[in-house]
This record gives sequence, C-alpha cells and structure tokens, in this order.
Amino acid sequence: MKLSSRAYEILWDAHAWAGVLSSLVLFVTFFLGAFALFAEELSPWQEPTFRAPIAVPEAQAVALAQRLADTEAASRPVWFGISLPTEEEPWLRLWRMTDGAIHPLWLDPVSGRQLGERSDLGEYLNAMHFLEPLPGGKHLSGLASAVLVLLVGTGLLLQLGRMLRELVQFRPGSSRRVFWSDTHKVIGVISAPFLLVFGLTGGILWFDDWFEPAVVKTSMKGDLQVKERAVDWPSPPAASGRPAGAPDLAHALALAKQRFPASSHHWFFFDNLGDEHGLVHLPGEREGTLHAFTHVRVSRTGELVWARDTGGGTLYSRVMDPLYGLHFATWASLPAKVLYALLSFVCAFGILAGNLLWLERRRAKASSRFDRVLAKLTSGVCAGLPLAVASLFLANQVLPSELSARPGWEHAAFLSAWALGVVGAFVDSEPARYARRLLLGASVLLVVVPLIDAARTGRWPLASGSAHVLVTELGLVALALLLAGAARGIRRLQRPTPVASSASVEPEAPASVPT
Repeated sequence: MKLSSRAYEILWDAHAWAGVLSSLVLFVTFFLGAFALFAEELSPWQEPTFRAPIAVPEAQAVALAQRLADTEAASRPVWFGISLPTEEEPWLRLWRMTDGAIHPLWLDPVSGRQLGERSDLGEYLNAMHFLEPLPGGKHLSGLASAVLVLLVGTGLLLQLGRMLRELVQFRPGSSRRVFWSDTHKVIGVISAPFLLVFGLTGGILWFDDWFEPAVVKTSMKGDLQVKERAVDWPSPPAASGRPAGAPDLAHALALAKQRFPASSHHWFFFDNLGDEHGLVHLPGEREGTLHAFTHVRVSRTGELVWARDTGGGTLYSRVMDPLYGLHFATWASLPAKVLYALLSFVCAFGILAGNLLWLERRRAKASSRFDRVLAKLTSGVCAGLPLAVASLFLANQVLPSELSARPGWEHAAFLSAWALGVVGAFVDSEPARYARRLLLGASVLLVVVPLIDAARTGRWPLASGSAHVLVTELGLVALALLLAGAARGIRRLQRPTPVASSASVEPEAPASVPT
C-alpha cells in the first residue's frame, strides 16, 4: 500500500504536533498509572498499623459499625460511610462529608479507639494519575486520553506497509535521532493495543462525565428521572424531616450477601442517616470480571428497595461498566496488574521518546524558543515526576504518624519536589544533564525508603512478613534500578555519535513514501 506525499505529510504533522502538545500529560498519566493500579495494595506499606491481620470477626466489626451509625444518626449527616476491615486495611474506616469534602477517619476494630487521619499515599497517586488534585487537571488528562486515540491511529497509518520491517529495526549505535526514532516506533507498535484501550476508555469516561449535564439539559429536557432510568442509578428518596434511628447493618449485610453471594461486601454508605427515609447502600465487588460491581440499597426498616447486578440493566450501564473495568483493571489478578504496570512504564518511555525525537529533528534545523522550552519542560516534568514520587514515599516514612493533617503534608512533599524539579530545569542550561541528576536522586531515595521502613519497624529489609509490603519494596527497588539505568543511558546518549544519513530516518516532508 502506498500513501501519497500529501497524505503522509498531513498525517505526520497531525501525529507530531498532537503528540508533542499532549506528551507531558500523557507521560504523567502512564507513569502514575502504574501506581494507581495498586492503590489498595499500597495501604499496608503506607500505614504500618495496617500490616497486622484482621483482629476481629466480621460480626464484631459490624456491631461496632452499628454503634457508630447509631451515634452519627443524631447529627443527621447528609452523607456518611463506614468500611469494614479488609486484608489491606484491617481497621474500620469512616467517611464524613464536611464543607463539601469527604474526610476519612480510622478506628481500632477491637477497642473502637480513633486513630485520626492516616496516610493516603496510594489514593493520592491514583488521584494524581488523573491530575485531579490540580486545577482543571481532570479535564486535561481526559482530553489527553482522547488525543491518544488520534496518536495511535495516525501512528499506525504512518507505518502502513513497513510496520513489520521497522518493528525489528533498532540501531542503538546510530545517531540520537535514529535511536529515538527506532525506540518510539518499536514501542508504539508493540504497545498500540494497550494505548488504544486506555485512550478509548479514558476518553469515553471523561466525555461522559463532562457532557452529562448538557445531555440531561437538552436531550432529556432537564428531567433527572429520565437520566436515572437511562444509567440505571435511581436517586434515594428525599429526607422526610422526621428523625429516626440508623438501619440495621447486620440485616442489611445479610440481604446483600443473599442477593449477591459471589460479591464481597465491606462498605456501608448512608443517605439521610437519622431520618425516617434513611437508606444504607452496600456496594459489592466480584473479582476477575469486567462487570465487577453490584449494588444494594436497604431501607431503615430493613426492606430491600433497590438492587443492581453487575453490568446494570440498561444499554448505557452494560457499555460503561466494562469500560470502567478495563480502565481500572478490576478483572486483573496481581500478575496481570504487574504486567499492566510494566506496560505503563514502557508506554511512558515511548511517549518520552517521541518528544526527544521531535527535539532531535528540530535541532538539525536550529531549535526555536518553543523547542528550548519543550526540552526544559520534558526534563523537569518527566524526570521530576519520579523524584516527586520518591519524595512522597520518603515523607510517608519520616513524618510523625500522629501529625495533624498528615496527608496534606505528604501531598505538599510530592508537589514541592515536582515543582522544584520543573523550576530547576529552567535554571540549568543542560536539560539532559539535569534530567540525569533528577533520576539519580529519585533512584537513591527509592532505595533508601525501604531501609528506613525496616529500621523503623525493627526488621531486616524484605522481611516484613506481609506480602503487600514485600511486593511494594521489590517494586521500589526495581524502579530505582530502572531510573538509574535511564540516567546511565542519558549519559551514554550524550556522547558524540555518527551523523545519520538522509536515509536513516523518515524525511520531514517526503516526496514519496514507498511501502
């Protein structure tokens, strides 16, 4: 198959410009996506008290949750939640909504003693994967996901007729331009299915969230009940204004297990707690399936008022639920998640390779101010992100466990390290050298963090007795080695290399494109 010169030029420009403008956001989402996969599994690492086994049987934990709900009912909160002990978090967890924000609190399931706010390291990295803590970040990451679909499509079209040949063509001894061209193409082709899945699912989920108000206002004429029927998610009844006690949680849990015996149930979420129309919502989760979530709502008087099986009961829910399952890997076991994480890092590197290829191509023509800024941003954002992650893990270790607003301090450590990394890139005159220093710094911190944890808990490294902690420590060390290897690679690539011939890489605007 043969593309015309004009078609190739248009595709090339679309791919190059869309890639370079979205590259930094996509790098962040894929790099942090590897951590987002293990948000729950990181709980024992981020909080040493979570490394103990579950201390009480489920019935005793439910009884404590009942006392908490009864006590909370007096204040009649708009929304309130309780989770039972799990393997990752063997403590009771409360969620209170205050000033429009949800604040967590942990309790000892044996004594009921409050533990205050604990670290949310895993959940924060999951949120940063979507850039949610940054103003407008969620929309920026969603838009980048949609652009990723364009990048995959245009990239594959550019390789029509020569994909197999160039898939095995890798010339590390050639010039940097040839090296980054080969790297970008090989990674792009191999990871295209993975990239396409996450581009489509991320983009669709974002578009759905963004355009929903407009769809309700126009197509559904503002009728919220039409929307509820379409998405198979009815709203709970409005509060009556008449005070009443909390629902019977043991009975509600029994109903949920009877309705969905294959699901695990650990959560109680209350609507209108303390009101006569109060409900308790019990979501369930099934492992190993794209249609992972079940839902049950039980009234204050103990009646099953609504149940939703996996996938829901409408076309919309049957389409959106598996998209959610694909994006968040609800079907994946630990080995599959590890593979997902490795692919995420590979994709992040492939995106970075595309940026570096752009810079090498433009360098041959004399770099513009845009290219110089892009080089510094690529250095500061991409190499500064691992340093920010390492700083977050370090802050998790050195901050006092009872520090007030401890999660906020950890978040500040992450953002400060990342911001300093970006600012430093504009101070240093050599982006490559600066990126190397950031990567080496992150590598050292990631190795030190498990040693600090071992010293704090009085054990040998890699000998915590917790599978979750062991996997986390091995992952940190592996990432440290990967970053150190990347720093060494940068140093080697800065050495003088042979000048590429005109046939070594694709021309910017070819007269013809043989296939």
